[in-house]
Amino acid sequence: MIVAIARELGAGGHAVGEAVARLLRVELLDNEIVDLVAARMGAPTSYVAERDEQVESFADRLIRVFTAAHPEEYGAQALPDWSEDRLVQLTNDIIKEHAASASLVVIGRGAPMLLKDRPDVLRVFVTAPNEVRIKRVCERTSVTLEEAAREIKKSDQRRTAYLKEHYGVEWREPHNYDIVVDTGRFTIDQAAQLIVDAATLIESHE
Repeated sequence: MIVAIARELGAGGHAVGEAVARLLRVELLDNEIVDLVAARMGAPTSYVAERDEQVESFADRLIRVFTAAHPEEYGAQALPDWSEDRLVQLTNDIIKEHAASASLVVIGRGAPMLLKDRPDVLRVFVTAPNEVRIKRVCERTSVTLEEAAREIKKSDQRRTAYLKEHYGVEWREPHNYDIVVDTGRFTIDQAAQLIVDAATLIESHE
């Protein structure tokens, strides 16, 4: 059984994923992906973290194309491939490898789309009203309401662009998920239990 969770910033997706993994007694794969990708790329963890679930900017892409076209300007050794496409491919490989060997909960990185053809996958979207999300981000990071609102807007734009670019889907479209859970209506533990119940139903029909 694989539970693949997409989430909005401030909706509590990571906490929900932790609770689901604990209830199912399975592995949780979330921020660990950054470390695993960085190790395979041979890139600093900070580099991968800054680009995690983001579409490469036009300026970054232009610089990368130019350096690839003129390697003589940047030394004799071949430049490492730290492109967005390489980062996404490694992310997908790592998720698929873990999903092939064990039950797990995986959060973000397009996992609900990447694994959508597997019958043992429950695709979940964790959402919450905007005011709830803003309040949670404020509490977690000690920023102002205005700063939290801006951060949420940027995060939504990045995740929308990422899913559109790499999977050709609308990130928030409910038809892309088996279950949508509102953590403004349910507590984290209640949301996790709903997901576990749905996962159990799917498993029983395999």
